[in-house]
Amino acid sequence: MTSAQTEELISVKTRANVTENQVEALKKEGEVKRVAFSASLFDSGEGTFGPFNTNTPLVFRHVVANIGNAYNPNTGVFTAPVRGTYHFEFYVFGYGHPSHPTAAWLVKNGEHIFMAFEYQTNGLTNGSNGVSLLLEVGDVVFLRQSSNSRIYDNQNHHTTFSGHLLFTM
Repeated sequence: MTSAQTEELISVKTRANVTENQVEALKKEGEVKRVAFSASLFDSGEGTFGPFNTNTPLVFRHVVANIGNAYNPNTGVFTAPVRGTYHFEFYVFGYGHPSHPTAAWLVKNGEHIFMAFEYQTNGLTNGSNGVSLLLEVGDVVFLRQSSNSRIYDNQNHHTTFSGHLLFTM
């Protein structure tokens, strides 16, 4: 092998190593960007939550997806693992009642953002809402049942909370 060929081989190997390192970095970055969850209120059984005298955090125990493990099914809290824009949607189901609506707030870092609310005296109720939010690493999002409201869930998983990362910032 000539000196020129040796130099060219070293150059190709160096570029190949750099490319390999870049590919690995992109793979790791892509893994961090995969964030999505979806859960319903009851893992099993059925029942009505509320009414309560105060706003009460909801813990969604039946987790069907938790990609990135950013949702905690023990606390009901989603914690942003990366800075980015996230989309959340939530549905609250109930039975009409003369004195109690079906209602929940989406809460970001303790601040009420959007509410799902439905009120009727009888029949079925189903309130829903959705929002896209810019979250910083460590920001928390959860649902809080509105005081004096009633929310129902059963094996059909009517009451749900879902979210996913749209893109990083």
